[in-house]
Amino acid sequence: MGERIKDKTEITAGMKALGIIMGASLGGMMWRFRGTHGYGGSWGLIAVGTALALLIYAFYGKRIKHGFKLLPVLAISAGLTVTGWGACNSLLSGSISSIAAFPDGAEKVLPFGQGSALAVMLLMGFGLSCLFGTFCGTLFSNRGYKAYHYLIYIAVFFAVSYIFKATLSHALIKVIAPQAVEYFKDGIAAAGKSGSPWKVYMSHFDNIPWGKKIPFGRCYFEIIEHISHSAGALALVVTALAVFKDKITAAVSLAFDFVCAFAITAADFFNVSGTGAGVIAKIPKLRPFTENSWSTWEFFTGFFIGLGLMLILAFASKTPVNKESQTSGKKAGAKTRLFGAFTAFTYLFAVVPLRAAALHITDYLEESGVIKDESPFDIIGTVLLSVTAAAFIFRVLKKKIYNTADGSVESVSLDAFAKKALFCYVLFAAVTFFLLPTGYLWELPAKASLMTTSDYFWLTLTFSAFAVWSAAWVCAFGKRKNSNDKRG
Repeated sequence: MGERIKDKTEITAGMKALGIIMGASLGGMMWRFRGTHGYGGSWGLIAVGTALALLIYAFYGKRIKHGFKLLPVLAISAGLTVTGWGACNSLLSGSISSIAAFPDGAEKVLPFGQGSALAVMLLMGFGLSCLFGTFCGTLFSNRGYKAYHYLIYIAVFFAVSYIFKATLSHALIKVIAPQAVEYFKDGIAAAGKSGSPWKVYMSHFDNIPWGKKIPFGRCYFEIIEHISHSAGALALVVTALAVFKDKITAAVSLAFDFVCAFAITAADFFNVSGTGAGVIAKIPKLRPFTENSWSTWEFFTGFFIGLGLMLILAFASKTPVNKESQTSGKKAGAKTRLFGAFTAFTYLFAVVPLRAAALHITDYLEESGVIKDESPFDIIGTVLLSVTAAAFIFRVLKKKIYNTADGSVESVSLDAFAKKALFCYVLFAAVTFFLLPTGYLWELPAKASLMTTSDYFWLTLTFSAFAVWSAAWVCAFGKRKNSNDKRG
């Protein structure tokens, strides 16, 4: 370890407050962008992870020792550990759906214990994005991490989670959610299958799409995944402490897991209030929050996660920085700058937002009757749109983010890059969501009440979050704030 020095990278309390505001608003709108009308599951979490990673780099880039190299890893890690939740986020209403129909053609909805439901939701959140939390911790650690150390973390998570999926999770589910086990047994029998839930699961290991075909199968498969990923999340904390002797990474990782557990569970209130079941039976339906409640749940899940993450890092950033980990005032080398440009193009812009663009345009053309379902346009359109946008994005990178002089790329500080890249990325994602042919703002002329009716209150929240985030970005990173970011 290097010599302790006075930390000159600590940002002011006011800037930390702006970071927390931006984290909450950015998390809410990006999680909504990735929702049912946006990017989708694991791809969507990469979109959220990319935005939050850039936000972290923008505020704390002067003390991050890994340079550009960890940025794509951090972004992608947010989607690596995502679990399924479609069968579980209604459990707090006190009931569980079979989803798949029984032989008589009926879908059954049966009682489900509130304690079990709460435990399942907390476990769902705890392991949701645990690698992202761990990697965030390494940004503020004095431990000298190398590339293979991150591979160790990834290997530990997947090894532990898969071992649990094959073994202990099936014993733990009997304690945590015994009704899910009994209902799945009935579903197995009704589907004409034989064997215990464990044997049936192992014959279709970790195959949730197959589990959807068996009554109550999807819920069983998802709960197994939640338990297993939570075990993997705890294994990451233990690895940070026992293998790398890194208390900072362990603390940030564990705190972030608890934030995710709280966020996805607390936000689920909007999904289940007004159902008249379980412990929430006496809670009235709170319009407008519970209309289109799935979208509201998504927004507040991201809102709480972004808020909690930046709050955690506001405290983590108080830790002293070792001399060899200090990056304040340093400029990136030529190879690193080119790698940063490649990173921005490939991960931050072309891959994730353009997938959403392709989905929107494909939906529009299908609704217009131009193409049929399952058309190859989804792939072809993505490629063409990527190439077109790539030219524009590269020009933005060259002109606005990487100034050029004599045909070579000038050096740029990590935080200066992140500030501009973050703005471009969020603006591109917002345009994709709001303004493409199937975007919601196109409906405003015909539906003037769209932003005020309870049915679309989540849209008001999302648009307001974008406005708040934009104002906060100007306050934090406007020209006056960036007077010290000029390149030499």
